[in-house]
Amino acid sequence: MSVCSYLVFPADGAREDVAQCLAAIAGCEVTQAENSDLMVLVTDTPDPAAEESLRASLEAVEGIECLVLAFGGLEPAGPAPEDAPHAPPPAGPHVAD
Repeated sequence: MSVCSYLVFPADGAREDVAQCLAAIAGCEVTQAENSDLMVLVTDTPDPAAEESLRASLEAVEGIECLVLAFGGLEPAGPAPEDAPHAPPPAGPHVAD
């Protein structure tokens, strides 16, 4: 699962249209600031390929002046961390009791 958050700055007069377009994209949740045109967009996709597709959709939304990735929690491909082999601890000096 890939969870990302973006700051979205719409062009002048495009706030409502941009918010509606973003909200219509699967995996997107939009929160608008009360005192600014700024929006926070949180996305949730099942895998990195879906995230890339979603980003392409975001870049195609007309009326976005600036889109800033604020956080990207992308899971790497491969085994989950708890399933990954563990390395032994590094050898250190032995202290006799």
